[in-house]
Amino acid sequence: MPIDKRRETKVIAVVFADVLGSGGDRDDAKLRRALERVNHIFLPAIAEPLAVAGGGRVDGALADPAQAPLCISVARELVAPMLLRVGVGVGTVGPHRDGGAGDRDAYSMARSAQQLVIRDGGLTRYLGTGEAGDVLLGALCHLVDPLIRSRTLKQWEAIAAYRELGHQRAVAERLGVTRQSVGDRLSAGHRRAVEEADAAVATYLSYQRHRRPGS
Repeated sequence: MPIDKRRETKVIAVVFADVLGSGGDRDDAKLRRALERVNHIFLPAIAEPLAVAGGGRVDGALADPAQAPLCISVARELVAPMLLRVGVGVGTVGPHRDGGAGDRDAYSMARSAQQLVIRDGGLTRYLGTGEAGDVLLGALCHLVDPLIRSRTLKQWEAIAAYRELGHQRAVAERLGVTRQSVGDRLSAGHRRAVEEADAAVATYLSYQRHRRPGS
């Protein structure tokens, strides 16, 4: 689905992701259901719905870049134990969506971000916020990515359920475990640290978006 030309002058976040650990038709179906749910949850911020683009890849775009960290985290929780390796490009939409690597539009930034995250063996990379901003967000992702990668399936389940239900007791009832077990899984899965990192990135992206001339 192409981005509406009326949005071309606005700053957006383009998301290019590789799906790691996909193992067949059941995982493909799970991935598609997860993306449908993410698109529904973030509908007001969606510029181009997240969708499977073939070859184990997911593409999409957000009209509000500050929603990208939370959107990515929710998607990861829904597709676990599969992992999403994500490159995010922040910028405007150039005259050619598939422009060359030298272009500074959001799609070019996302392609470059995806290349860097693959090269560095990470899970997340943002580009397009300026040299200092890209370095800052890159360093933050470098710290947080290992926390995400180390999560077990039970930790992913507890974190996803907690985001939906908001109370450890309700999570415990859903999962059929004790409240203490839920707390242990949330702690071991570094839920708070990852959420605080997401909030920091979102705040920075919001600041960058509103300080850009003409945005």
